[in-house]
Amino acid sequence: MILRRLSTALRKQDWFTVAVETLIVMFGVFLGLQVNNWNEARFERADTQNVLERLERDFEVQLTLTNRGIGQQVLVLEATSRLITGIRTGDLDEQTLNEDLALVDSVSTFPGPSAAFQELVSTGRMNLIANGDLRDELYEFDSSITFGREIFSGSFTAPVDELARVLSRAKTLVAPGTPSETFAQIGAVETVDHTVLLEDPEIHIALQNAYLVQDNYHLFLIRYRNQIKDILELLAEERERAP
Repeated sequence: MILRRLSTALRKQDWFTVAVETLIVMFGVFLGLQVNNWNEARFERADTQNVLERLERDFEVQLTLTNRGIGQQVLVLEATSRLITGIRTGDLDEQTLNEDLALVDSVSTFPGPSAAFQELVSTGRMNLIANGDLRDELYEFDSSITFGREIFSGSFTAPVDELARVLSRAKTLVAPGTPSETFAQIGAVETVDHTVLLEDPEIHIALQNAYLVQDNYHLFLIRYRNQIKDILELLAEERERAP
């Protein structure tokens, strides 16, 4: 319709009509582009909010698991320390001995990577995170988790495995013949050979080596917790700023 009027105006050299019709066409194109931009911006805002919410949920779960792991690791360190001290002095703490022996050759679970962050990276949508500090923290946390898991899944934890091997000489595990119903039942100690525990030098050495690994593990968990808290704080700020 507009093109027909424009063509007629051109034949008649009606320049005023030509100008008006041309402006109408240009305005229509501009309006269409503007509406498209508005829709894209609206979808991007919604996508950004969804991403921030998913990241926040991920790291809240990570914080809970990491705090639990730190608490567990503190118990492991305390148990290992009691055994080292008891062997050195020849005075074992009988009240906690069985529980300590069941606990010392274990380590807590590491926090895992953020699924939401990895999805953002794999789909090339990190541009949705406007805060450069938040982006840097997310990348740093992911690298730290990868590094920590590589270390503690390799030879670094060998002293803990060695401790489990030498301690088997001094303890007899509970073996009821039925599957355990709780994690606390796994590895429960029934009897302890005090003579072997006090006089076998390999056990004392293994306990000290394992303590070093457990202490390092605890420090890694503390670092992860601090990183997670920083990320959650930045996420909260970013959600407040997001339109």
